[in-house]
Amino acid sequence: MKSIKMICLVAILGIIGCAPPEMDEIVVISTPYGDMTAVLYDETPLHKANFLKLAKGGMYDSVIFHRVIENFMIQTGNLATGKLESGVDYRIDAEFMPEKYIHEKGALAAARIGDSDNPTKKSSGSQFYIVQGETYDDEGLKSRADRRHYLKVNGLFQRMLDSERYPELTEKYNYHVQKAQEDTAYDFQTAQRNLVYNSMDVIEKRFGDQTDPGYPDFAKEIYATIGGTPHLDAEYTVFGKVVEGLAVIDKIAAVETNRRDKPLSDVRMEVKVVPMSKSEITKKYGITYPKN
Repeated sequence: MKSIKMICLVAILGIIGCAPPEMDEIVVISTPYGDMTAVLYDETPLHKANFLKLAKGGMYDSVIFHRVIENFMIQTGNLATGKLESGVDYRIDAEFMPEKYIHEKGALAAARIGDSDNPTKKSSGSQFYIVQGETYDDEGLKSRADRRHYLKVNGLFQRMLDSERYPELTEKYNYHVQKAQEDTAYDFQTAQRNLVYNSMDVIEKRFGDQTDPGYPDFAKEIYATIGGTPHLDAEYTVFGKVVEGLAVIDKIAAVETNRRDKPLSDVRMEVKVVPMSKSEITKKYGITYPKN
């Protein structure tokens, strides 16, 4: 009887030991300046599934980096610049996780159109950018938090103007527009900024408290050492991270561009998907997966 039990136990342990590892897929973005290897996050499932679908379908192959700004980011994913004649016609719901995934150097994040036409901050169905950014001390982070706050409340302000339910705000805004048309030296941007902040009581009455939360300690450390673009946190969905090939970002970011930030010589990419076990990804790249 004992021998039967031992045989059963050995069989069970053998089955457990031979269980296949849990798999994931990494992404390799090949460019004339080298390869970038990226891991996509399980916690942003909509963006991850969409990216893998496009990559496996060859949709990203030969697509150019159409917007490049040094010390900021390199943007690509407009499928109309590759083999296709047009881009995608859908958007993806935002999946913000600023408490864990931020705009550090190497972050993959989804591009999107502005708040006035996209109040829920939905992502482009294909376009994305890879962060280069720069480092920030505490004072620099405060200025970035101020920038983030203004981007957010200005988007809400524009929504209020578009709604035509706030004639007093529209009248004030149009006053500054007219002044700028009459006098080319008129500082419209400063006037608009002042108007937005002077309208905070109306904005918060409509949309609730707009106090900026600042940055968590882990983000402060990353932005002070690795760098990134902190004012974009919680505004654009970060769905992955370059884990090999960060120097390639620097090389592409340094190419010569025109006034619209488009490289003078096309920088095209090829994207392939490579299966890899989650345990190997964790061991090799330090990526931790959420517990089921």
